[in-house]
Amino acid sequence: MTVDFFISYADDDLTWAEWIGWQLENEGYTVRLGAWDHEIAGGNSVLARDRDLQVAKRLIAVVSPSYRLSPQSSAEWSSFLRDDPSGEGLTVVPVQVEPVSRSALLGNLTPVVLHGLSEKQASAALGEAVTRTRLKPSQEPGFPGRGAPQFPRRGIPARMRADTKFLLALLLFDGAFFLYGATSYNGDGGSGDLKRAVFAIVAFVFTIGTVKRWFTRRF
Repeated sequence: MTVDFFISYADDDLTWAEWIGWQLENEGYTVRLGAWDHEIAGGNSVLARDRDLQVAKRLIAVVSPSYRLSPQSSAEWSSFLRDDPSGEGLTVVPVQVEPVSRSALLGNLTPVVLHGLSEKQASAALGEAVTRTRLKPSQEPGFPGRGAPQFPRRGIPARMRADTKFLLALLLFDGAFFLYGATSYNGDGGSGDLKRAVFAIVAFVFTIGTVKRWFTRRF
């Protein structure tokens, strides 16, 4: 009797291996996993592992730093690559559960990366990895050519920038102040006229500087 998947994992990644096995069996696949099938009381775990490696169609490699250091794991996936050295048969599916640099051999096989995903996203990614042989999207891609330019709708003015608003408010203030100064000018050289003149000069210099900065940013 053949089974769909043999799950190869390091002892440190048992929880990931069991989660993957559970997801696959829920989708109707048959799975062999050491903690579930090789540790039965009274059974021979070595013979059971060897039997399941022979009858499994494909191997799931639960890739992590611990997996790379496990000699047992290397023996398991290498037995599948021996029969499918080019990887065209997709008999070995690396499932990366922790960040890890690619090894010399498994690095040639594109992994499905589960770490950093939510449970729902990881389940979907795993399902796609074991079923899809092409990456053609399920929906038609959008047209990549240049579309017609988008013009603002009539009657809806473009939003005014903050610096332009500030400049307009400053000009309105200056205009109001100069009007006030012109109407309240006495011409006798008193302190009131002097203060208004000094303030007008300061406001004029500040306004000129603001206009220059606005013009530089916009043009």
